[in-house]
Amino acid sequence: MPSISIRNVPEATRDALAAKAALAGQSLQEYLLAQLVEIGGRVELVEILAEMNNIASAWESSVTSEQILDAIHEGRREADEKWDRL
Repeated sequence: MPSISIRNVPEATRDALAAKAALAGQSLQEYLLAQLVEIGGRVELVEILAEMNNIASAWESSVTSEQILDAIHEGRREADEKWDRL
């Protein structure tokens, strides 16, 4: 498994993290590893939006909104005409 080293961590930050680790019943190494795994596993909003954009691009159509509305209106006109004949 690869290793990560972080240099120049402020002492106050190190102490705060050590205190959080102790509260969690973990060593500082265990606590930081768990935090890194959680951060690495998160799906960020920008990733979700990019995937949504990819999906939307795959569903692009050559039919315009205007054509869709025209078809809806035509269907309604035809239905009205059928009811008028009854």
